[in-house]
Amino acid sequence: MSNQPVRILHHISDMNRGEAQSFIMNVYRHMDRSKIQFDFVVHSYNPCDYEEEIRALGGRIFILQNPRAGWMGYLYELKSTIQHHGPFHALHSHNFEASVLTLLASRLFGIDIRIVHCHSISDYTYSSLITKISRWIKRNMIRRFATNWLSSSITASQSFFGYQRSKDKRGRMVRNGIDVGRFTSRMHNPMTLREELHISLEEPIIGHIGRFSSAKNHTFLIEIFEELLYRVPNARLILVGDGALRPQIIALIEQKGIQNRVHLLGLRDDIYELLQEFDCMVLPSFKDGLPMVLIEAQAAGVPCVVSDALPAEANLRAGFFAFVCLKQDIAVWVQWLMRALRSDPVPVDERIRAIRQAGYDIKEAALELEEVYAFQ
Repeated sequence: MSNQPVRILHHISDMNRGEAQSFIMNVYRHMDRSKIQFDFVVHSYNPCDYEEEIRALGGRIFILQNPRAGWMGYLYELKSTIQHHGPFHALHSHNFEASVLTLLASRLFGIDIRIVHCHSISDYTYSSLITKISRWIKRNMIRRFATNWLSSSITASQSFFGYQRSKDKRGRMVRNGIDVGRFTSRMHNPMTLREELHISLEEPIIGHIGRFSSAKNHTFLIEIFEELLYRVPNARLILVGDGALRPQIIALIEQKGIQNRVHLLGLRDDIYELLQEFDCMVLPSFKDGLPMVLIEAQAAGVPCVVSDALPAEANLRAGFFAFVCLKQDIAVWVQWLMRALRSDPVPVDERIRAIRQAGYDIKEAALELEEVYAFQ
């Protein structure tokens, strides 16, 4: 028997920071890399955020053309990668658009374990009838070619697998686990967020982490915060993330004249430390599946006020958590924010216990994936 680790080929659009990418890297860090190694097929020619770490951990990155640019060329490059850089013990696809081609090619080129992984509902909920039909066809082809179907939440499972998941043994839930310890103690940055932004301890921090997109509902968030300032004039709003709508939100903030109370931090790699300084997390999303940042916020002990468009499973019962209807008046949202700011902190051991009971400990998720990879 070879002493070399088996290699798992992950297929994903890129390895920049994102929910799926964060989960993959968390698992990678916690696996026994003397037995299992990860390689990646991506479609981005630009350097990826996790590229250096992947190579340091022993992984390889293969850049292939995007299937949208020509599926024949993509299949040729994938075949060449499998034949020249294999053998690969399993194919783990996180890219819905190209999963059909990737799974079929992997089957033809000798990869016996072929996994498709649904991390969120965003790829599977569309209003266009033509798009829905196309996605339905793709889902059924994926079910035919995949040996395993994974989902990160009940919501994602229902969106992708429908009613078939419970009837098919190939379906399995693997939560987007987190390293709980990182969210319960400060580890690296000697300067706190308050020191960085000159925010006093008397000024409560309202936080939001997410891409500047219409689904995240930043416009309503700004209106909620503007109303909150009448009750709590010294409050601060921290917005973490980037996206196409960022200039529009900046203009709205300036229009309302509250730019001295709002801070846009862009993309950050110290989320686990930022969360520990938030006094409340607000997510008024129109639709969002189950955001990983909500799990992280609860691990960090941050009271959460979120829209009722998010699934009930988002509440891990690890502290103050409120669902508020988007149709409710802004004043109602402010009342819930005030309750959140007055809520009692939850001891660390209770939070950790709740996170683990809900299945979000990354160590357990890594073990579950090892079982899926059928490693002996």
